[in-house]
Amino acid sequence: MLYEWIRGDKNDNEGPVRFLNKKSRYIMVIAICLGLLALIWPVTRTGPDSGGKTATDNTASGKGSNKINQDLTGELEYILSRIDGAGKVKVSITLASGGVKTYAANTRNEKREIEESQNGLKKTTSESNVTRDLAVSAGTPLLVEDKTPEVIGVLVVAEGAGSPLIQEKLIQATATLLNVSPHQVCVMPGQDI
Repeated sequence: MLYEWIRGDKNDNEGPVRFLNKKSRYIMVIAICLGLLALIWPVTRTGPDSGGKTATDNTASGKGSNKINQDLTGELEYILSRIDGAGKVKVSITLASGGVKTYAANTRNEKREIEESQNGLKKTTSESNVTRDLAVSAGTPLLVEDKTPEVIGVLVVAEGAGSPLIQEKLIQATATLLNVSPHQVCVMPGQDI
């Protein structure tokens, strides 16, 4: 029947689609097929799975922390090499973690009390269920806070660090730029960096 309808046999002129020409019929069949395909196509979630996970994501290891470390190191080397008398500078930074990302979450607290009576005895049961789901906007979780990693220590090797004055300048600049204590910065003289 469908084959005859698509071919447009002249025998059936009384059907509800007799006004459609052959091209319109093909377009309608294609549209119906695409609609059916859209209905059965598997839907995948692109965001992080919220099943049982907390709304805080620690990226302590992996490419994220390496990228942050490389960016900080490159920027610090560039700035410190601009200090008069420092010469060529190499920097190594130790991070406590890869940073912390906090996502918005919807928390639902459900409490239920059940009273049962059997043989004149009254029994009350309380149930509590807390559900936490990540808040999602446009298919991605809502990022509330993105903390940069904590710097534990910094090693600076500079050609001009043989001078105590240059060493002090490098320590102060590094401590100021990274918001660390001066005792967390070690400056050493170096050659052929």
